[in-house]
Amino acid sequence: MKFKTLFKNAVDIGIGADPRGRNAVEKILKKQQEKAKKLDGKEKEYFDFERTWNPYADTRIIAGTGEEEVKHLLVGIDIETPEILLADRLREKGGKIDALFIHHPEGRALGDLEKMLPMQVDVLALAGVPVNISEGFLKPRVERILRAIHPDNLFRTERAAELLGFPAMTCHTACDNLVWALMTKTICNNEYDSLDDVLNALLKVPEYAWYAKKGNPPLIAHGAKGNRTGKVVASEFTGGTNGPEEFISAQAHAGVGTILTMHATEKSLEKAQEHHVNIIQCSHMASDTIGMNMMLDRLSKLEKNLTTIEISGFIRVKRK
Repeated sequence: MKFKTLFKNAVDIGIGADPRGRNAVEKILKKQQEKAKKLDGKEKEYFDFERTWNPYADTRIIAGTGEEEVKHLLVGIDIETPEILLADRLREKGGKIDALFIHHPEGRALGDLEKMLPMQVDVLALAGVPVNISEGFLKPRVERILRAIHPDNLFRTERAAELLGFPAMTCHTACDNLVWALMTKTICNNEYDSLDDVLNALLKVPEYAWYAKKGNPPLIAHGAKGNRTGKVVASEFTGGTNGPEEFISAQAHAGVGTILTMHATEKSLEKAQEHHVNIIQCSHMASDTIGMNMMLDRLSKLEKNLTTIEISGFIRVKRK
């Protein structure tokens, strides 16, 4: 399969699991297509035309032409220059590596991360938070993320991949949508007597169990094992990165009792304490690994000979 075909399939799989629904995503893409038709001059020169078919600004090919034939992927949560040097060494020793499959964004995919945060408005709407409330809280957070990332040295990883001849793609929100869907369906939709019961349910997920055995289990960041859960939501699994801490109070007012998250900030925990909201911090790397595994399961149905070498926090778990 050509690299660009693999990538486009990954984007489509992400759309299929998008919290906003495929129809809503297609409306967003149609607006981008209409906008692109009206551009000229400098606006057209600097417009990101990939936005007309790929709704995930943090998911893109960062190295390679896309025409490369790929069957063998080096897969990792974070792949930067050290991991690319490792890939080159593995290749020297006979390892088959056609391309790099990276979760966390690099290059322009990282530079455009703030563009994914508006998704969180739709995720919170599913939890009962009015969109006008979450939109009001989100705008300052989007601006902070933009300012924080803008001065970073964004293009080291893609340049290292180019110099050593590795096509590379990042697959961030497209994969995060899959783990969000799994958590919502298999964890949040069940009834629990206590937070401890939620932890036990999480440990039935192979990736969480593996990380727990390594000393990195899901943990209660706020609350106690015996606490009753109330309404459980996985509202911090997709949408770029953490939302503003005000989202905690908004969810409390919407009737949420327990929030599942990949990572919780200290300010968010202060809000959780103020509003008596339970927070379970699911292992970040394990959560990302779940999404990548689900993506690879689906891609493997399209490319039957797809193989992986796992590095940088990723472990391969195959699901039927």
